[in-house]
Amino acid sequence: MRESYLRPLLWLTVVQAVVTLLAGLNLVIPAMATRVGVGEFVRWREIFSLLFVTPASAGLMVMAIWLLERGRGDSWSPLLAITVSICLVAISMGVHEPINVLGRGAGDRLRETVFFWDEVFSHASFFAGFAGVSLSLIWGQARNPLGAAMGLGAFFAFLGCGLVAGVGIFFSLVRAPDIRIDLVIIAVVIALAELLRRGRPFGVLPLAVALETGYALALVGLLLRGR
Repeated sequence: MRESYLRPLLWLTVVQAVVTLLAGLNLVIPAMATRVGVGEFVRWREIFSLLFVTPASAGLMVMAIWLLERGRGDSWSPLLAITVSICLVAISMGVHEPINVLGRGAGDRLRETVFFWDEVFSHASFFAGFAGVSLSLIWGQARNPLGAAMGLGAFFAFLGCGLVAGVGIFFSLVRAPDIRIDLVIIAVVIALAELLRRGRPFGVLPLAVALETGYALALVGLLLRGR
């Protein structure tokens, strides 16, 4: 298949790794939990997540699929899959971020409603979107492998992106009170990614190197942390 996408795909992966790291740091830096000033439950943390992290990641992922699939006549299926998945992630973030902090001030009459939107609806939407985006990217990569294995420099570059993203995912979850479902979802996505890879060597699947490295690192780190 085409070799031309390797360099631009690497740059997209580098930027996405940085965005993922920033998303994690956003949840652990105390200053981001300060109030914006327009209300008691409006914080810089949610503003940053909704106005930067979510749209930046969505755009980068669409660009990655386009790089892999351009020129193919049957590219509609992975493009549709990732579009629907990104919409689910965006919907979940739009609900979860403001509702999550609002729940701290909810009275008895609102508690059940806030719990539904925050813990049920947004989490289910996010998990479905996260799995869909991840597997769409792996699917697109498996459909369009490199014609020859990438060099060691490129391989370690994608591996490094996975390590940086894994740290970001770790920071995103390490302070959450209960992430057992999150860990199960990450493990299931890794297993399904391996099925989609269908035994192809990682050397011809650069996105698989970055994604599976990041998820595996975060999963192992959180398990070792006792989460």
